[in-house]
Amino acid sequence: MKNRIKMLSILLMTSVLVLNTLGCSKLFGPSDDEIIKAINDTGLFSGGVEKFTLKSPMVIVDKSMFSSNGAWTVQVKLTYTYMMAGGQETKPVEKIQAFRISKSKDSSGNMIWKATSGSQ
Repeated sequence: MKNRIKMLSILLMTSVLVLNTLGCSKLFGPSDDEIIKAINDTGLFSGGVEKFTLKSPMVIVDKSMFSSNGAWTVQVKLTYTYMMAGGQETKPVEKIQAFRISKSKDSSGNMIWKATSGSQ
């Protein structure tokens, strides 16, 4: 009887672990490099009227679990400046920005990670 209970509890714990890992774990989410690449691919730091220039590398502050909206929410620390209309560059601005990272297809049909600004 004790062996059955022990075996059942081991089987139950293993099942819970496997289902948790497959369902909503950080293990299957984007890596830090994939997150940074997805944010860079948004074009936030290239072009536009006010050109943003990163002054230090992006730092991943927090990665949340997979959410019900089909994305991973990440908090990224950014230090940047931007060019004002008169051609002057601002002092460095440090900000923690939220991004949603989700799977998407590019123009050639390949699956890529896509970043969207905001946490909603």
